[in-house]
Amino acid sequence: MKLTKILVVVLLVSVGMGIAEARAGEPKLVYPGKKWAAKRPGEVGLDVRKLKELSDYAGGFGCVVRYGYMVYSWGDASRRKDVASAAKPFYSHFLFKAVEDDKIAGVDERVNKWEPRLNQINKDLDYKDRDIRWRDLANQISCYGLTEAPGTAYAYNDWQMALFWDTLFKKVYGVSYETVDRDVLHPKLTDQLQCQDKPTFMAFGLKDRPGRLAISPRDFSRFGLLYLRKGKWRARQLISAEHAALAVTSPLPNSIPRTAGQEAEMIPGQRSMGSKRIPDNQCDHLGSYSWLWWTNGVGRDGRRHWPDVPVDTYGCFGHGGIRAMVVMPSLDLIVSWNDTKIRASEMENHALKLLEDSVIASGPRSGQIIVDPEHPQWLKRKGGGPFFMCGPGDPEDFLYRGKLKPDGTRHGDQMALIEKLKGTGANCIYLMAVRSHGGDGDKTHNPFVNNDPRKGINSKVLAQWDRWFTQMDKNGIVIYLFFYDDSARIWNTGDRVGKEEKDFIHTLVDRFEHHRNLIWCIAEEYQEAFSAERVKNIAAEIRAADDYDHVIAVHKLNGLDFSELADEPNIDQFAIQYNVSSADALHKGMIDAWERAQGKYNLNMSEAADYGSGREARKKSWACAMGGAYVMILEMDIAATAKGDLEDCGRLVRFLESTDFNEMSPHDELRFAGTKYVLALPGSSYIAYAPELRGKTCLTTVKIGLKDMKAGSYEFRWFDCVTGKEVAQTKVNVAAGSQSWKKPDGIGDELAVYIRRIDK
Repeated sequence: MKLTKILVVVLLVSVGMGIAEARAGEPKLVYPGKKWAAKRPGEVGLDVRKLKELSDYAGGFGCVVRYGYMVYSWGDASRRKDVASAAKPFYSHFLFKAVEDDKIAGVDERVNKWEPRLNQINKDLDYKDRDIRWRDLANQISCYGLTEAPGTAYAYNDWQMALFWDTLFKKVYGVSYETVDRDVLHPKLTDQLQCQDKPTFMAFGLKDRPGRLAISPRDFSRFGLLYLRKGKWRARQLISAEHAALAVTSPLPNSIPRTAGQEAEMIPGQRSMGSKRIPDNQCDHLGSYSWLWWTNGVGRDGRRHWPDVPVDTYGCFGHGGIRAMVVMPSLDLIVSWNDTKIRASEMENHALKLLEDSVIASGPRSGQIIVDPEHPQWLKRKGGGPFFMCGPGDPEDFLYRGKLKPDGTRHGDQMALIEKLKGTGANCIYLMAVRSHGGDGDKTHNPFVNNDPRKGINSKVLAQWDRWFTQMDKNGIVIYLFFYDDSARIWNTGDRVGKEEKDFIHTLVDRFEHHRNLIWCIAEEYQEAFSAERVKNIAAEIRAADDYDHVIAVHKLNGLDFSELADEPNIDQFAIQYNVSSADALHKGMIDAWERAQGKYNLNMSEAADYGSGREARKKSWACAMGGAYVMILEMDIAATAKGDLEDCGRLVRFLESTDFNEMSPHDELRFAGTKYVLALPGSSYIAYAPELRGKTCLTTVKIGLKDMKAGSYEFRWFDCVTGKEVAQTKVNVAAGSQSWKKPDGIGDELAVYIRRIDK
């Protein structure tokens, strides 16, 4: 397996030397000029046969860009044509530009400042439309033309898009249909991108759906490259890096429902960008809609939008996928197409998987859970953002539940347990490969033929496991796979790994290494069966077998000391057993373990007895996370666990993954006022947490606070740990020193707030 990997690396070095040189030291980013610079697919690590499969599957016309080079096209990629709803990210782009150019006060400014007729409609609904913000229009949650209040429901609605376009361009930018290309689109964007094929906002002329964008795939790819490069084009920042990232990484939470679809009054004479349906309610946001971009989020049903492609993928789509431009940042890939046969997310997913499959693999796959190379005390996704894990630490017998069938497989409830997890956000399952031979299981709890290690591994058992693992992987549920249960020991070879055990390890690794959401764990309570030296040798075998370099963990008996394995390069995570009774004691223990780790490995609070449920469990999970540890909950066995407890895990995951927590460390010395625990990158970003913010007589007990703040402008995002409700505050001026802030309305007493400085 490793030989193939070496050959691939050699091939890439030999045929892609220009790219390798560009990546040595400070990367030299390539941008197109008046024309695209071109390379053959093989020169940038792509398989042309897979690209041909993509173009055959899609039909129509389009192109593929990698590393800033045009590498593949089909049909006429220079053909300018309407892209329908795929145009919408251009609208949010110019909204952000209006903010940066001080044309509007911010995305939370009310739109009625520019369109006063909003004040005059829906009297019987208390003139609700006067509260529409730019943010609401740019995320399709304005509820314009519908009975809900702005910001409370989602509707993919072409009437609201026309209101957005006309108000932004005709009133904020002060242009007309006749002049918008000349005065805004071209000078402020497409001329700077050196577009070749004259994009226009008048795809069908001045009198037919003005605002619709006509653009060629090769020009659309320039817009994708701008966002791939965080808003920078050559030496110029055309849009701030903060806005460029916000646009494609902030999907609507699943707590925002789809509209009920009851019609409400609109401004007289209101036009539409396309649809003539009233009310217009075309689709749900699927946990994936971000400032008019589609991202690879997870919907209310627990399904990822595009389950087979990198989680950092984002794009814009028209007419249900027929027209599109998509960016895969972790692979540095852009694809744009038009007039294709692609319809809906299932076909989008397949087309994008063909694109991903064209990449010649080497090392961790995009979207895979890996050790953060800059912050080894945390994990991240390859090419993506930070990763947090919180979920069930039971049932340990997951793989062996149900009746044993003659072929060694099981007739059990495994799929039902996975289905229960989906949609909750809880994102891991504790799995044991061998529970026999001294472990907690019976003699059938192993994957061998007739449960006899001398007969080798039963391929049918591994195939059944892989079906379960595939469903977990597609739904972002971590396959936390132990090789051995506590006390389980099959081969008595001292500190060595003998041939039989080596074959066992390599077979399991080779069978399951293709999954992205996978962490290997060598053994539970390893001291009961193995020496530290044997653990190191097992880790070395896992690493040698694994072509994708997954995270490797090991679990110990009760305690916080990991010194015997702290400097072992093949072990990345300490899976902790720490049996204390309170949230504060768990937090203190994690702080102790964090300090002992010295940044060499990451922590997983994987076993704490008497964890409880409901409010008690939720507070303990937050206490562990704020102490620098991931969380797996003993006796959270999925089947008997309340859905609300699983959703509490999911809310913790969702909040932390929307921050830059992987750059932070525990800093409880900065707590002030009602704050209990603090994670921070001091001077830059903070997470302050309070499990119970109450009281009326002393202000210091009813506010969240931090010490040693640097004066500046900050963004605040408040989070209710019980309900998941969020409230954002932009451009909050903070004075130097110890400061405290009152929580916003609608946020409960168990809360966290993410505070990020924006004027650095």
